[in-house]
Amino acid sequence: MVRKVLLVQLRQLGDILLTTPVTRALHDLDPTLEISFLSHSMGRLVLEGNPYIKKTFYYNEGDPLGRQLQLIKSLRQEHFTDVIDFMNNPRSALFTWLTGAKVRIGFQSARRWAYNRLAPRAPSAAYIVKEKLQLLSHLGLPSPRLPWDLDDLVPIIPLSPSDDQKTLPFLNSIPRPETPRVVLSPTHRRTERRWPLGAYAALADELTLTMKAQVLWLWGPGEESVVDECLAFCHQKTLKTPPTTFREMAALIKNCDLFIGNSNGPSHVAVGVKTPSLQLHGPTDGRSWCPDSGIHHYIQGRTMPEIPLLQVQSAVKNLWPIVLQQTQTRLRTAKSL
Repeated sequence: MVRKVLLVQLRQLGDILLTTPVTRALHDLDPTLEISFLSHSMGRLVLEGNPYIKKTFYYNEGDPLGRQLQLIKSLRQEHFTDVIDFMNNPRSALFTWLTGAKVRIGFQSARRWAYNRLAPRAPSAAYIVKEKLQLLSHLGLPSPRLPWDLDDLVPIIPLSPSDDQKTLPFLNSIPRPETPRVVLSPTHRRTERRWPLGAYAALADELTLTMKAQVLWLWGPGEESVVDECLAFCHQKTLKTPPTTFREMAALIKNCDLFIGNSNGPSHVAVGVKTPSLQLHGPTDGRSWCPDSGIHHYIQGRTMPEIPLLQVQSAVKNLWPIVLQQTQTRLRTAKSL
């Protein structure tokens, strides 16, 4: 009998992305597993094309009752042997329970009624991907491979050649390709999680003048005005990226040499495409959202405005040898294509 595992991470997009390493880890542990994923429909942006996922299931809050019942029926008809709920909110717990799976795994919470195997939360803050991977030990697989390798922690973003092709007109228009490219992401849907825009502009000027870098401003739907405000603060010439889809944005970040931004979706994309990154955290705990490896680092402030510009500039200088190596790798790759 084939063992069928359903992974449940309903939202937000960054959290769904940070659950994708579990699909690779499960496949490595047992290639015979059939892996499915349940998320909000926004998950299509990162789940479609994942080589380890056999089936995906999506919901929307506004779905009529008939469609919701059909989703539940479809989940039950799969006869999942195992369900892992990484979210543990009321909706995800209900979906987990309604599958009827023999093994239902979740973190200890008020929704313990939905699960028959409970896992404790990590006693101290750790990179969230590591915490998700710890749940796999409760599947009872013969040889769980712990601790996980660094590659196991990298989010999976299935990029196609067309994603790269669509970014080429902008990338080819950037002057001096041999110059390090630094992409700045000053946006966040919550203003308290944004580093001040004036500080970003000052950092952009410093990168341009002192580090001789080409600065690119990244933005998504509804965020262009934030980037325009940063551009207005700048004294040096910088570039605004064009409108992109999620995967085009990922391809663009992949073709840059350093990412600097708030704790937002693009910061997790940078980790996924292995572009060196520096995350800025205030209300969020950087230990949970950044792998803090050789090429990915974070700065923690009590609030975002309390993060000093000098501290960010110093962190960038420490990362600069890695950035220059990344630039050379990018140039070699471009020549080989």
